[in-house]
Amino acid sequence: GELKLQDFNIKESANGSFKDVTKVFPNITVTSGSLRIHLFWAGKGTTVIPKRGVYGPLISAITVTP
Repeated sequence: GELKLQDFNIKESANGSFKDVTKVFPNITVTSGSLRIHLFWAGKGTTVIPKRGVYGPLISAITVTP
């Protein structure tokens, strides 16, 4: 695979929370009719509620493999 984005901040790119972000990467070919998508967690965030405003887990990367 090939790394397309690193240290991408969804909130910053969308100019706020709860907004969509779409990234288009031209010249991507899918030959098998399916994609494998891997989500990588940076270990930040939480799965319990420790205090107001701190929630998670945060996804650190998404990979798509044709």
